[in-house]
Amino acid sequence: MHEDIVRRWREGVVEGFTWLAQRGAQELALWYVGAVAIRGAGFLAVRGGGIVRKALRQGKEAASGWLRTMLSRVSQSEGRAFERLWAKVQLEGERALTTSERSELRALMARIEKLASTPLDFGEKHGLRKAARAAYKNVHSDLARTMDAFPERYPVHHRRPLEYAHLFPEQDVNASSRLAVVQDFIHERVSRVWTKFRTAQRTATRDEVDAATRIIDSHFESWYHRVEVPRGEQAFIERAEQAALEALRARFPKVN
Repeated sequence: MHEDIVRRWREGVVEGFTWLAQRGAQELALWYVGAVAIRGAGFLAVRGGGIVRKALRQGKEAASGWLRTMLSRVSQSEGRAFERLWAKVQLEGERALTTSERSELRALMARIEKLASTPLDFGEKHGLRKAARAAYKNVHSDLARTMDAFPERYPVHHRRPLEYAHLFPEQDVNASSRLAVVQDFIHERVSRVWTKFRTAQRTATRDEVDAATRIIDSHFESWYHRVEVPRGEQAFIERAEQAALEALRARFPKVN
């Protein structure tokens, strides 16, 4: 997809925009990243600030995923403004932007910069969970039918909880590598472990959250991406929960 966008960006802006317009604003994020890759870090598009620049330099998939997720967090009017302004850049070139439009685009990127380091509210978490489920099924199409048939039984787990997204502002919280489907009774136990950590480390740092994620993953990852876990494995899952708690206590003594 990305290569096709870059090729169209280079060879035929009008044709490419017609093709892109049929796919909506979500794919506009891919085109944006493609243009930045071609034009370099000095391009107007990356002048939102340090977080924006760092995020857009991660590589095509990580960068476009990050931007797509961030665009889902802005208001509808801001999303439409991004689409309108960036479409004009693609159709007519950067120089076609008026002074006010140039300022508007920069202000929007500054808004995204600030939003990336702001804790998610309830509505944003709900929207990102819904988007995560759709993204996960797209990558794991072999599990999609089962997930659709029993949505409550197979939640999509954010390996790093959404409440800590602002500690990692340049990373896409909905990246496929950070998601895993788990059966509901396993998810309950994983969530209990995270609750223990959350209660003990009320002002957790980025490094502490990373450490907790590695510990919890190491004890539960054998049940990630599985939709057929026999209840007979319950004893192993209970032991995994206790082992994860013991490992957390060794690293974070306040965990009870």
